[in-house]
Amino acid sequence: MTFDEAVTAAAHVADGAVNEVLADYRDGVVTDEDDINPYLLGALSNKFRGAVGGLTWRSSVLRHRSGIAAEEQRIGADMLIHVSLKTETQTYSKGVLIQAKRVESGDLMNTRELNELINQCNKMLLHSPAAFVFNYSKNSMRCGSANKLVGSKNKNLHDACDWTSYRFFLELFRCPIGDRNIRSPLVRDLRVPIALTIKGSGQLTLPIG
Repeated sequence: MTFDEAVTAAAHVADGAVNEVLADYRDGVVTDEDDINPYLLGALSNKFRGAVGGLTWRSSVLRHRSGIAAEEQRIGADMLIHVSLKTETQTYSKGVLIQAKRVESGDLMNTRELNELINQCNKMLLHSPAAFVFNYSKNSMRCGSANKLVGSKNKNLHDACDWTSYRFFLELFRCPIGDRNIRSPLVRDLRVPIALTIKGSGQLTLPIG
C-alpha cells in the first residue's frame, strides 16, 4: 500500500468517527462543545487502534485537568491533535490546535460571538500557524483555518469553515497541514484542556513511476 492509499483510508476512518459523534449529537446524547470535544477525541482514539489502511495505529486521549480554564483562555484552543507516522518511506510528527464551536447550518453568529471567535483565532495563531476551528452542526462538522477566519466578517460559521471533516483529516494525515514544532500533546507551553495523539507505523511502498 502506498502512502496516499494509507492516509486516504485513515481519513475515511476519522470521518466515520465524526459522523458517529454527530449522530449522537442529533439524538441528544451529547449537547454542548465541552461535551462533544472529549466525545469526538474518544471516538477518534477508539478508531485508531490496530490496523487501518495497511498500517498499525495506536492513540490515546490526554486530559489536562489543572488550570484548564486559564490555559484555554491563554491559548485560545480547547483541543490539540498530534499525529506521528513512522515508516521506511514516510516519517513525520506534527500537531494542530483546534477551537470548537456549535453553530447550525444557516444560523448566524452575533457580533459578540464573531469577535470572540476572532480573538480565539488570534490567540491560537500566536502559538502556531497550524490552528483550526471545528464547527459542529447536526448535519455535519465543518473545519476552517484560523488564518482565514481571523480576517473574516462572515457570521455564517458553517459557510466560513469551508472544509469537510474528511478533507481536514486527509490533509492532516498526508501532511500539508500541521506544525512540526508541536512535538507531542505534552508540550508544556500548549497544555490545552484535552489532547489526542495518534501514531501510525508499518510498511509502505513507493508509488510506481
